[in-house]
Amino acid sequence: MTDSATVPEIIPFEDIALGEILGRGYYGQVYKAVWGDLSIAVKRIKEGFEDKEFKREVNQLSKISHENIIKLYGVSIHERTVHLLIEYVDGGSLHNFLHAEWKPSYTLAHAINWGLQIAKGVAYLHAMKPKAVIHRDIKALNSLLGQRGLHLKICDFGTVVDMTNSMSTDRGTALYMAPEVCRGKHYTEKCDVHSWAMTLWEILSRRQPYGNLITHYQVTMAVITGERPPLDQVRVDCPEHIKLLMRDCWDMDPSRRHSMQDVVTVLKEFITNNENQLKPLEYVFRNQEVLPL
Repeated sequence: MTDSATVPEIIPFEDIALGEILGRGYYGQVYKAVWGDLSIAVKRIKEGFEDKEFKREVNQLSKISHENIIKLYGVSIHERTVHLLIEYVDGGSLHNFLHAEWKPSYTLAHAINWGLQIAKGVAYLHAMKPKAVIHRDIKALNSLLGQRGLHLKICDFGTVVDMTNSMSTDRGTALYMAPEVCRGKHYTEKCDVHSWAMTLWEILSRRQPYGNLITHYQVTMAVITGERPPLDQVRVDCPEHIKLLMRDCWDMDPSRRHSMQDVVTVLKEFITNNENQLKPLEYVFRNQEVLPL
């Protein structure tokens, strides 16, 4: 990156060697690539999608430096197509890992450690100066695993917004969305806390939230009427205080939800006492599949 923390480096396209496709999304495709001697990922933005949300992702990522948030190396433009050069994480998304056809086992410590790393990244965003930011789309699909499941990084910053703005736009993914966001009401950073709790439930249950509901309308109605995933569906070795933490963090009243920094403090204590359970997981992510090592 350049010396300026807020201006992404412009990188000549001929310096990049594109490889296999890692994934496809709303904005375009993501490729594995090589830049110099560095393995990276390249997010190719579809023509016509270079809108304010794309610019927001670039601007926000260029300001961020945290071990649990994907790094932006720079931007390249080729044949009128924009490419984002971002950090490559080799383990696929947490969503892919949890819901793959072949399901590797993982310990409670792995589950809590993923929740902790998401919380640390979000707490960093909420504490940013001079303008704190909200991610607005925290979920397992936007969490990438590395080091065979030991490390996690948050990605996809197209929905990030300054916390100083007046926010009442319905953004995010319905399954993880806070009720105040679903209603189109003013919301704060506490919407990320709700999304974090839904994601931790997914990690601890290995189920998607509201899996019994079919339509977006049904999910939205469940969220705004206070229906939450059953805590008795999480793994049996989950401590009661972790269940209560989730319950508090998806409370209907944002003011009663914990801060992300409070969540970090609670989960850090658990990991400190259970670090011996954190071993590399026996899997590899290849060709969009979770496979045995």
